[in-house]
Amino acid sequence: MLFTGVGALIRKELLNLLRDPKSAGTIFFPIVLFLVLFVLATTKDVKDSSVVIFNQDRGIHSVNLLDNIVNTDIFKETIYVNSEKELQKNINDESAFIGIAISSNFSKNIDCGKKSDILIVTDGRRTNSATIVYGYLSQILSKYQAKLLPQTAKNPPGVTIRTWYNPNKNQRWFSITNLICMIIVSQAITLTALAITREKEQGTFDQLLVSPIKPLGMLIGKITPSILISLFMGTCVMLCGRIFYGVPINGSLLLMLFSMTAYVVSVVGIGVCIAAFANTQQQAMLGTFIIQMPMASLSGLMSPVESIENPIMKIFVKFNPVVYGNKLVRGIMIKDMSFFDAAESILVIMCIGAIVIAIACTVFVKKHRIKVF
Repeated sequence: MLFTGVGALIRKELLNLLRDPKSAGTIFFPIVLFLVLFVLATTKDVKDSSVVIFNQDRGIHSVNLLDNIVNTDIFKETIYVNSEKELQKNINDESAFIGIAISSNFSKNIDCGKKSDILIVTDGRRTNSATIVYGYLSQILSKYQAKLLPQTAKNPPGVTIRTWYNPNKNQRWFSITNLICMIIVSQAITLTALAITREKEQGTFDQLLVSPIKPLGMLIGKITPSILISLFMGTCVMLCGRIFYGVPINGSLLLMLFSMTAYVVSVVGIGVCIAAFANTQQQAMLGTFIIQMPMASLSGLMSPVESIENPIMKIFVKFNPVVYGNKLVRGIMIKDMSFFDAAESILVIMCIGAIVIAIACTVFVKKHRIKVF
């Protein structure tokens, strides 16, 4: 029989992982670690930062404008200086990563109806934060400019911004949905690769091949515990996000389970592919590290995948299952994505999984001279 002994092998692998306190700790500790550090520390909102101000004008307009800037939760510290050199020194010393310089005739030019400029200096070493704060300052300047318009021009066509699916722009909703996919990638690939290479390193892999368990059954028995544990961990993160961080679960849980199962199988296939090439656990760990870093970097977690212009990187993005996993998790949890909307991403994930598993089986056949099917 094709699946003879598969159940016993699955049970053995689960016991090996869960019975050892160290192994169990390495599996479940990342959930707590990522939920605390990743969610609380990684945010694209900039608050409680520092600003350095060089104001040469003592008129009413510069005072009112600086009041609007300082009296926000963006800046926790305001540094006033008396020269451009001091402003430059604070930027160079990283005492503040954004500076504002107002000329001496700022208020006079406004009263005379002339153009009046403000110099904003940002620290290019912290480009992302400086860009975000510059956006905040641009909004404050635009509002203040609107107050100075003549009465006849105070009613221009208005622009109303409506944020769908995340009205309060809560950054933790984005972090939790991405964390679900990253936890699965981290654990599924590592557990699968180590489970197979451990047998190779201990010399028991060949014994499994000559046992009553068929090669395909052996692979299924090895990857099933990784699939179950990864699904469990993804579910734990989703529920913790709902309970502790208020991330909604608007979509179908059945669709979420189906999507995550397809995603986990695809990611586990990458782990099988790594194990096919690796002969030791050290090689498997190195392989998982090499694969996980570009997968995480090009998943939309650090920067939007739409902004990637390099043609080679675009190809990698199209074959990165984390991109489609993020789209599914975020869409189902926050957007209430339907099955028809999710079908395209699910199909792509299944195709990626089929490709990597086929590559792994081919390598196993050539290296160990076995027939997987």
